[in-house]
Amino acid sequence: MISDRDKPQGRAIGSILLVLTLFLTNDPATARQPDAIEDPASLAGKSPDDGGVYNHYARFIAGMAVAQGELAAFQRRPAWVEYSRSFDQSWRNLNKRLLIPQRQWAERELGAAASSDSSVFYPFSGPDFANVHAFFPRARTYVLVALEQLGEIPRFAEMNDGQFKSYFQSMKSSLRDLLNINYFNSSHMDAEIEKTQVKGVLPVLLFMLARSDAQVLDVRYWTMGMDGRVREFPALGTTAREFPALGTADLDLNNIQGIRISFNAAGSEGDHPQTLYYFRLDLSNQSFDRNRRFLSFLRGLGPFTTFMKSASYVMFDNKVSTARQFVLDHSRYIVQEDSGIPLKYFEPTLWSLRFNGRYVRPISAFSEKYQKALASVYKADKRIKPLPFGFGYYFKPGEANLMFAEKRSMNRGKDEAPSGNSDGKHFLYNHAVFLRQHRGS
Repeated sequence: MISDRDKPQGRAIGSILLVLTLFLTNDPATARQPDAIEDPASLAGKSPDDGGVYNHYARFIAGMAVAQGELAAFQRRPAWVEYSRSFDQSWRNLNKRLLIPQRQWAERELGAAASSDSSVFYPFSGPDFANVHAFFPRARTYVLVALEQLGEIPRFAEMNDGQFKSYFQSMKSSLRDLLNINYFNSSHMDAEIEKTQVKGVLPVLLFMLARSDAQVLDVRYWTMGMDGRVREFPALGTTAREFPALGTADLDLNNIQGIRISFNAAGSEGDHPQTLYYFRLDLSNQSFDRNRRFLSFLRGLGPFTTFMKSASYVMFDNKVSTARQFVLDHSRYIVQEDSGIPLKYFEPTLWSLRFNGRYVRPISAFSEKYQKALASVYKADKRIKPLPFGFGYYFKPGEANLMFAEKRSMNRGKDEAPSGNSDGKHFLYNHAVFLRQHRGS
């Protein structure tokens, strides 16, 4: 994510500051998952046709036909027909140019990390489900964290022709950055949210799930209070009176607010639905103590594979040191480019690192985040292979970098394959020397 906003609470200049403040508690009573969370497996028996109402809405928002229900009649409207044709072509292009190469590369190079069903944690994500799903399609749980509002499922039946057309034009505008440069510019997205009916990330998440050929089973608003109590509300039919987050753009500092979506992935037999969480969080280090119970809930989803791209270099800032340390403490694997956690924080006794692509100076908005230690790594071994796709702020093939970190002390399951290829062609970096030379870089 990248933004031109400059706000307090440690927000990086020209970027979002999204900080997950994490406090580790040893209280076993708070470490369990709250009883109020509905088990997604209870939804597995739903019909696999184009079936439940949430799946209808996801497909319709994605410009994909539904066979029945009230939305089917709206498919004849010219605005939807044009929108559908446009995204059929755009998504085919995105798949060919980016998502399929990412998926194939991850299967080949990331080994156990790509095939694991472990939870994936994606801070600074915006509503970007498409990229994380391409890398980790089998994850049992995806946890996306960003600042954008939650949003609502649109009420198409209440729209006149002008509003209907405007809505889909706004969806195209909201998705333009992802389709063209493969990350969400939050200032662009905020502008669309402010001036149009696309009120937050939920419609975009549903779009991506449908275009990823997932079957959406259930959509719930999710909130946890300071006492750890979890409440959920159906995404259809809930009003701002019941769930105040829908009535304001302001963050509620006393409640963690989010969305929980359960879905069946394409080709699955439906007996093990996956879960996508989106949490809206903006917590700086000085307030990390406010949400111990939520952080225990989050920790209970781990150990994670953490995924970071276009992260605005927020993890460089000591004002987010608790979030950074949480990722290092609770991740089995980390896949990131240089805008994630700086190299100097990966202790060589704890992490095995592998590098791909090429490292150049960050884009102009973040030029001061250049890492001499990382540059030394890429300069030291010419065997590091280029990436066959763009990644992060360098969205053209052959320009991007990617680091794969595997924690040494966490044992892989006995049925998991070794990480990546074992033919010795990859540069496995023992970076103790560079850490000594470049601790400050």
